[in-house]
Amino acid sequence: MKHKNEAFEKFKSFKALVENESDHRIKCLRSDRGGEFTSNEFFDFCEEHGIRREFSPARTPQQNGVAERMNRMVEQMAHVMLDESGTPATFWGEAAFAAVVILNKTNIQVNNTQPPHELWYGETPSIKHFKIFGSKCYIKNNDENLGKFEPKADEGILLGYSTHSKAYKCYNKRLGKIVDNIDVVVDEKENTPNK
Repeated sequence: MKHKNEAFEKFKSFKALVENESDHRIKCLRSDRGGEFTSNEFFDFCEEHGIRREFSPARTPQQNGVAERMNRMVEQMAHVMLDESGTPATFWGEAAFAAVVILNKTNIQVNNTQPPHELWYGETPSIKHFKIFGSKCYIKNNDENLGKFEPKADEGILLGYSTHSKAYKCYNKRLGKIVDNIDVVVDEKENTPNK
């Protein structure tokens, strides 16, 4: 989310997705007392859908220990991924999303024998498509008007994984924008920072 006032709409979308995928209803929502969670609109929606509300006391982030630790881990991973690759800080959101994908598909918790993806979907996740964040990559140029002598690939920076398809998310340097593409060759051996 770019702004906290998007929380209610994001929660409605999240509720629909989770209940559709799991065949279970959300019964309780625990949050802090931030304004984005305490609006009348949010309360009415939860009451209408039979969702009990629980709030942690003010200024006690330790009450949300698991969430706070996970947020800190995502933040630290994103920071390291940006620093190690030399990728500009403008790609902070993509680094954080890539960190979440990695955390969901790998087992990092001491007491669990399965990663979150396996617990949710009941299948062992594949990680063979994982590549090093910030690596130099070459994105197939799918332009229909591509001339005979024009480059068949554009240089880019690997930023992670598409949310909408089985593709990589890359920054295309020629186009100056982030694109999703399955036809990507990643050069993970390139050690020069992508600036």
